[in-house]
Amino acid sequence: MGLPNIREYMHAHCRFRLRSGREVYGVVWEVETNDECRLYFATIGEYERSRREPHRPMEVMPMVLEDILLAERLAG
Repeated sequence: MGLPNIREYMHAHCRFRLRSGREVYGVVWEVETNDECRLYFATIGEYERSRREPHRPMEVMPMVLEDILLAERLAG
């Protein structure tokens, strides 16, 4: 898909189709550390909970951009 295209889906509730054939529903965002950008994924519930309770640990999964074949925004 490519990073320039994925940026329009960051921090939005989306459906992602992955190279493995799985479909996952959640939110992706980018974190920049030491001249490196990493992409992370969390479920919609976990992402919303982290916004309400920012000090609570959040369960996230690192994502590899090349594994994302399709992104579809679910909420406007």
